[in-house]
Amino acid sequence: MRVSLQDVAVELASRGVLATESGDTSEVHITDVTHDSRQVSAGSLFCCISGLTSDGHQFIDSAIAQGAKALLVTQDAQYAVPSLTVFDDRQAMAYAAHVVHGRPSHEVPVFGITGTNGKTTTAAMLSSILRTAGSSPHIFGTLNSERTTPEATDLQREMRRAIDGGAQSVVMEVTSHALQLQRVAGVQFAAGIFTNLGHDHLDFHGTMENYFEAKAELFRIATTRVAIVNVDDAWGVKLADLLEGQYAASDLIRVSVKEAQNLESSLTQSSFIWRGRNISLPLGGLFNVSNALLAATAAEVHGVSLETIVEALESLPVVPGRVQKVVSNSGVHAFVDFAHTPDSLRALLSSARASVGEGRVIVVFGCGGDRDREKRPEMGRVASELADIAIVTSDNSRSEDPAAIIADICSGMGKTRPVEIPNRREAIAYAVNIAQGADVVIVAGKGHETVQIVGATSLPFSDVEELELSFARKKAATP
Repeated sequence: MRVSLQDVAVELASRGVLATESGDTSEVHITDVTHDSRQVSAGSLFCCISGLTSDGHQFIDSAIAQGAKALLVTQDAQYAVPSLTVFDDRQAMAYAAHVVHGRPSHEVPVFGITGTNGKTTTAAMLSSILRTAGSSPHIFGTLNSERTTPEATDLQREMRRAIDGGAQSVVMEVTSHALQLQRVAGVQFAAGIFTNLGHDHLDFHGTMENYFEAKAELFRIATTRVAIVNVDDAWGVKLADLLEGQYAASDLIRVSVKEAQNLESSLTQSSFIWRGRNISLPLGGLFNVSNALLAATAAEVHGVSLETIVEALESLPVVPGRVQKVVSNSGVHAFVDFAHTPDSLRALLSSARASVGEGRVIVVFGCGGDRDREKRPEMGRVASELADIAIVTSDNSRSEDPAAIIADICSGMGKTRPVEIPNRREAIAYAVNIAQGADVVIVAGKGHETVQIVGATSLPFSDVEELELSFARKKAATP
């Protein structure tokens, strides 16, 4: 698309983020918006973002040399091309991208999903329902984006391309980082969905209250029309109470698993009655029932029929790395899951405990390096309380010593003493080799990921593949 810089200025002024204009903005036309000088092309608006490690103002000359026609800056000065000086660089960049790419979220319904756990599964469920209803959805999320929620410039550009390519709806996982860093500013949401809030990302937010406030921003922006909130979660209750009065009664929807009548759930499947319809969900765990109800409610608000919702939920495809079953050929039940927070690990192991019968719950897990250290002992405590055998190993250690991360985890363990095996491949093999009969083996923390980050290197690694190989080796070694 091609938009006058003056149109961008008018948008920023209406949002209260424009300070001054410099140069003839009416004669300049913008074709793209970027904050990365390496991605500047002819006709770009280059946004000078002040980041943690660098300041975009340092790359102005390079951006202009590559074809930037205008600048978005926070430092008021004389530049070689027209410029817009703004009060909030990230917010202004998002609004600029929103305008330049033709306000894509105004053309199709956009569903935003936020929360600590369950975003990816809820997004997959809602997308499946919309697809079954004939509305081709485009998904932004953990499974198909480098960042769960892309930077505003990339987000708006990709939305435009998706809609031009035939997408009739958008389902977006919205992280607390994205909300705090204004990546979704300007996006019009048909509905916002809150799954839950648990201990995570406190290295970034500092406190749970700050973390909550970041998540709540999705529902406080004027462009989120309907709020759908899981009130089985204490933070969800708090959010719903805060939103009273901001939304009309019909636009603030509290969702609870109590709506699911005659509920039965194992680790592999669930069945219940909702809105008078029998639903057989090919996913286990109360947490997935909650996710399903949130997705179903959002679809219902959008006008999807109950028959279509039931059909879609009963035929859900496998969500990679989300309670993903791995065939063992030995009677052992094995699963890979992304559970990487205390709450998600507790929910997963509780479901396993309820389903295991006479068998044992064996869990393999670790914690990521250079991330929230405070949750590590909590993860250890949960595993200690709910698993019969807890094997603590490496996750994505990044720049940290894996042994130090493991020590942090084990400091919270009491009842079940851990087996410490730093090598993740060896840890998974150990779990498979000791598993018998009706045991349940769970490999948690990395889920769908296909690499393990050690230092600055990404090494090929899949928990699913490692489990499959370990079971195959065990079978081959059995007389």
